[in-house]
Amino acid sequence: MSARKIAYEILKDVFLNNSYSGLLLRNNLNECNEKDKSLITQIVYGTIRNYRLLSFQYSNLIRKKVSKEIDILLSMSIYQLFMMDKIPNYAVVNEAVSLTNNKSFVNAILRKVIKQGFKQTDNLSIKYSLPDFIINLWKSHYGENICVKIAENLLKESKVYGRINSLKTNKEELSKDKKIKFIDDFCFEYDGNLILSQYFKDGKVIIQDYSSQQVCKYLELKENLYVLDLCAAPGTKTSQIAMMMNNTGKIVAVDIHEHRVKLIEGLIEKLNIKNVDCVVCDAKNVDNDIKFDRILVDAPCSGIGVLKGKPDIKLKLNPEDLDEIVKIQKEILNSCKNKLNVNGILVYSTCTLNKKENERQIELFVKENPNFELIEQRCIFPFEFDSDGFYIAKLIKKE
Repeated sequence: MSARKIAYEILKDVFLNNSYSGLLLRNNLNECNEKDKSLITQIVYGTIRNYRLLSFQYSNLIRKKVSKEIDILLSMSIYQLFMMDKIPNYAVVNEAVSLTNNKSFVNAILRKVIKQGFKQTDNLSIKYSLPDFIINLWKSHYGENICVKIAENLLKESKVYGRINSLKTNKEELSKDKKIKFIDDFCFEYDGNLILSQYFKDGKVIIQDYSSQQVCKYLELKENLYVLDLCAAPGTKTSQIAMMMNNTGKIVAVDIHEHRVKLIEGLIEKLNIKNVDCVVCDAKNVDNDIKFDRILVDAPCSGIGVLKGKPDIKLKLNPEDLDEIVKIQKEILNSCKNKLNVNGILVYSTCTLNKKENERQIELFVKENPNFELIEQRCIFPFEFDSDGFYIAKLIKKE
């Protein structure tokens, strides 16, 4: 099967069956060579990231709505024609025609698009291929200038950041490798595929976005604390907490799904972590008599801060979903608030950019729980560090 055929089948699965592109790519590229893997990944993610703008390119050339299969084929072909380098037009058109029974129609539309050239638009939702409600939300919450900067950045490919596992290595050792460029004492960029590196295979490093790495710093961690990590899978922040406590104390890592808890268990074993208990539990109903010194609520959220790495979120998310997510977040906060010791720290984080899930959620929690004080909060926009969008709030429990 050709690379473009594989990309087409994956995209159909995403758009028609609500499947996840990342999972499909992992499951379908095992037997492909590196060149084809790169091409397929670029076509799939590029088409999803730019979907509204791509379909806009041919919308004026048709009289009636086309089938979803044809729409996907035209969109992925237009992406290759205008947004990828070194692919001759005839090759893209010929490959597209070979993938459909409606050959004359696809051939005609693509040739018209080539003749017409790439159309620009002032409509922000189309230009940045985002649902109208997300653009309107960002305009309302952050202003149009910030909205545009967020939207532009989230069209980029996701940058890969690494983090040292200080239980197995240190900055001094890894600095000897010229492929590694440190951003701070633990976070670095790698010139190459970090997953294929021996560092990653040996558990000396872990892949974690720069913004995500900032969250645990707000916990004020030290040795021999009791820490509750809610919604912990796949365990990235759990491992960071363990590292920052030098494998001392105790971390209870909670997730609602058993298969996701197994991901945490696999990671902590790989990283040589000894102080984590993994528990299958709904974070909305934490049943534990133990009080904790620190609680991390890495809350479920709409995820619109991580669209670079998970672009299909914008295909699935609806405005009404946000209200349900906010309700769940509130239930989790109320479930764990009595598990925190006096003078303990609770950190609430999301990977979204929506004040209703972030600042207003915490504002309401503090209002309803006056024994909690908001010490600090931070919204990290993706364009600040070319990373994911994140929100972090640090609260302390008073008498």
